[in-house]
Amino acid sequence: MTTMTLACGLLCTQQPAAEKPAPILTADQAALQRANQRIKTLEGEVKAMKKAEAKKPVVSKPTKHVVKRKQKAPKIAQTYEVTAYTNGAESTGKSADDPDYGVTASGARTKTGHTIACPPSMSFGTRLNIEGIGIRTCEDRGGAITEGHIDLYVEGVAEAQSFGRQRLKAEIITK
Repeated sequence: MTTMTLACGLLCTQQPAAEKPAPILTADQAALQRANQRIKTLEGEVKAMKKAEAKKPVVSKPTKHVVKRKQKAPKIAQTYEVTAYTNGAESTGKSADDPDYGVTASGARTKTGHTIACPPSMSFGTRLNIEGIGIRTCEDRGGAITEGHIDLYVEGVAEAQSFGRQRLKAEIITK
């Protein structure tokens, strides 16, 4: 090979492109991302509510001569996998200086002894009586919260870790 051929071969070979660093988001862009995530969560909730509404049986109106009394459906306890979470980055990915720190998917602030994260099939405001825990209100969602799973809000990481993962009975007391 000639020197010219070698030089052209060296200059003309393609070098792998350098990896582009991840873009740094502005505060507005980060807020927009959070808002879009909230919208997706709410859209999923609306879809679940529409699906549940479609499954409701059609009830005909009683005639004037027949008076039907509405019977309360018996409360049935279901076993859930219950875990605990905090407002911190280890649970939510949010740091204390994040504007959404301590804000649930429903827009409410987390409260000890009150807030739980529920699957999308449960609407916000649903209250559950959890065995050994008491009454809690569904105000939050979470990526790992699927059917049969409830995440109980607690203040500290140590408390969340000591709670661990428990299988507890819970009954829906209001929807």
